Amino acid sequence: MGRILHLLVAASLLLAGCASVPWARDDATPEPAQVTDGSADRAALNARVYDAVVRHVVRRFHRCEAISDFRAHAAAQRDAVVAQPDEAGLYAGLSTLLERLDDDHSYVTSPGSRVRHDALRAGTAVADTGLRTQLVGETYFVSTVRPDSPAAGAGVLPGWRLVDIDGVPTALAAPPADGVRRTLRLLDEHDREHLLARTPRMMPPLPRHELRRLDGGIAHLRFEAFDRETHRWLLEQMDALEEARPRGIVLDLRGNGGGHGGMATVTHAFFHPGTQPLLTLQRRFFRQTYVAGPMPHHRGEPMVVLVGPTTASMAEILAARLQETGRALVVGQRTRGAVVATRGIDLPDGGLLHLGMFGLTTAGGQALEKRGVLPDVEVDLDWQAVREGGDPVLDAALEKLATLMP
Repeated sequence: MGRILHLLVAASLLLAGCASVPWARDDATPEPAQVTDGSADRAALNARVYDAVVRHVVRRFHRCEAISDFRAHAAAQRDAVVAQPDEAGLYAGLSTLLERLDDDHSYVTSPGSRVRHDALRAGTAVADTGLRTQLVGETYFVSTVRPDSPAAGAGVLPGWRLVDIDGVPTALAAPPADGVRRTLRLLDEHDREHLLARTPRMMPPLPRHELRRLDGGIAHLRFEAFDRETHRWLLEQMDALEEARPRGIVLDLRGNGGGHGGMATVTHAFFHPGTQPLLTLQRRFFRQTYVAGPMPHHRGEPMVVLVGPTTASMAEILAARLQETGRALVVGQRTRGAVVATRGIDLPDGGLLHLGMFGLTTAGGQALEKRGVLPDVEVDLDWQAVREGGDPVLDAALEKLATLMP
């Protein structure tokens, strides 16, 4: 495992940057600042957060040609955003500001949302209405409705579009709070509007990763991010698969939004013999290739990879690399096309700025930003099948995998 350790240490040093920058740490979320809404303290804190975001973008955003326009727009919008009376208003203004960069990897997470994300990652119950969405283009589609949830009780179905929450566009809406009623505006498949007032309740999060054994000796691996928890889980699953010896593997990257490049590189190495490169990171005169392996044991079974519109970042790199080496067939819909190396930066109020800082390509030279991964086998979204409990993408993948297995 020495080479794996070397890779992760090198990646950490590469993105460490200047010690004066408040880089976010995966294991330490700062306490949210406590100020009174509408107060002078809130305005002062807003100013500090706003100025920090602008400063980091100007200094570190990966596309230098975008900085001049961003700086001018930020100056023009500053007073309006700083004057917002609460956290939700501040972060809505910051989100709108960062849209100027036209970069899916540059965005902010409010202190409240950050606490929620940490709870989800830890498996702690959070306030929820029971629906999950997936972003297709600029539209949020309901992808899952949990049974016995407020959303299920309201009759929400997969395939409906979530337009806004309490009158705020979905992308800018504050996270749900336990017992605080919120109004969801949705459109069904016939463009009929549904205005639903529901109160979130505390619900345990859905599993972030799972290994299923399917008929015919097929192993189905699904996980939502490349982070430390998932990496530890994946190491255990690889040991389990070494004993089980499946006939084929389905790697499900639908809903995987990416994560740590080192973790993705190690994951990639589990499916190849020997030492394998995954990606190249570059900016101006800098270039670095991520390589890992060989693994103590690797999986050589026939393999398919499932992708969709919410497959992003490192998950796109992994799918594309497995495709370009001929290791696996890719099945599903075109991926998000959001492939830029990002670093999280702590903000003065406990929020988080995610900032695109480096360009990425696969080790084979594919640039996926704004393009995404085109599957070998395209399967259209069929919301009616999903409502009936089906999974057309998985069905198509299993059909194709059957032709590859001995």
